[in-house]
Amino acid sequence: MKVSSIDCRRLRKIIRKECGSCLIVDCRPYFSFTNSNIKGSVNVNLNSVVVRRSRGGPVPLQFVIPDERALFRLREGSISAIVALDDRTSHWQKLKKDSVAQIVINTLSHVTSGANICFLKGGYENFHSQYPELCTEVKTNDQGGTENEKRVNSHSEKLSYHKPDYDQGKPVEILPFLYLGSAYHASRQDYLSDLHITALLNVSRRDLQPAKGHYDYKWIPVEDSHMADISSHFQEAIEFIDHVKQSGGKVLVHCEAGISRSPTICMAYIMRTQQLRLDAAFDIIKQRRPVISPNFSFMGQLLQFESEVLSSAPALAATPEPATPCAPESASFFANDFVSTFNTKNFEPSVFTLPTSCLQSPVHHQFKLSPITALP
Repeated sequence: MKVSSIDCRRLRKIIRKECGSCLIVDCRPYFSFTNSNIKGSVNVNLNSVVVRRSRGGPVPLQFVIPDERALFRLREGSISAIVALDDRTSHWQKLKKDSVAQIVINTLSHVTSGANICFLKGGYENFHSQYPELCTEVKTNDQGGTENEKRVNSHSEKLSYHKPDYDQGKPVEILPFLYLGSAYHASRQDYLSDLHITALLNVSRRDLQPAKGHYDYKWIPVEDSHMADISSHFQEAIEFIDHVKQSGGKVLVHCEAGISRSPTICMAYIMRTQQLRLDAAFDIIKQRRPVISPNFSFMGQLLQFESEVLSSAPALAATPEPATPCAPESASFFANDFVSTFNTKNFEPSVFTLPTSCLQSPVHHQFKLSPITALP
């Protein structure tokens, strides 16, 4: 399918006259998108694992368009134009092969037949400089004031959080005793009570000690940085979660945004306790909290942790029948790359009990999750 580049003036006209039939796909990093974006646009949240496997080629459509309403509109044929954009690239032909924008264009070119695919010249920076009134921005707090006011504001920030865009729901259940969320979730007493949370595992740079006596609390100080060694904390995190499980409680693992550090800890936990590969663990967490995106260094540390997990994995006496995958398109995508990336000859996937909240029936079922378990 032909791809055309359009200028900011043309996009402005489309937004004002054809907004109902246009889909704007923002290919910038998630935090850049949440700080400022074109009104009505949707963000592509491709994790580094997906980008690496794609090799610049198409990926499953649900990866590119995670917004369910936008995906429905696209599939029903009510979208006549799709506009992709990044930070500042001047023309789509100058995109790098493995860039998110290029992957998005390649994907849409393969799966859409009735929509025109366009790329915005100069990206978001150019559009925002010309038409800021058509963009949304997060207001930053005024840093002025006396030292006392700053201390009060800092204390208030520690105790209370405004609900961010990426946390429109409650913490998500990974296992019946293990939940994943953000600092905002950890600050919501009503959420914690509703889910019967008894313990908090805080994996961030700030110690957010809850009210004494209410929760079993552990703080693991880790920066969301490529220089941070999060793997050195895997064992103590696993032991803490197991302690909560054995005591009959439930633990919420959180960092600040619930996007990088705390998902990494949850992956390490289910990799160790369920003898899963990184691919399977990543897919399980991604299915429940789609916004996760551990930084590249954390993914590398998890990959090293995988070798430790598999080296200690007991051989299975029998292999149960595999479950029917719920998203064959995604499974196929992972299978294509998995064979060439990992040596799977001597690996048998573990049996994993899904949380009951993910099942239509209240009865506990066991599914065999392979390392290519589909993403949502």
